[in-house]
Amino acid sequence: MKLASIRQFRSGISTYTRKGEIVLVTKSGRMVGCFLPLTETDQIPIELKREFVATLGTHLAAELSRKKVDEKEILDDFREFKKTRRRQ
Repeated sequence: MKLASIRQFRSGISTYTRKGEIVLVTKSGRMVGCFLPLTETDQIPIELKREFVATLGTHLAAELSRKKVDEKEILDDFREFKKTRRRQ
């Protein structure tokens, strides 16, 4: 297991994925994330997948509420993004 700052992690992510290393990501000395490379995602228990999606959904809903962003704004932004992607 490795310990890396956000900057180190960002610059070395291809190495971490290639080596399959678990990395604890830090910011100002505090852990802010964990990178766990997965080679066989179908081997992750369904209960863990459900818990992850539920936790992520709760976190995103709280962030959107805090920033006062509604579903219509997100969909409008997404549609605009798709239009620009088609032109390229």
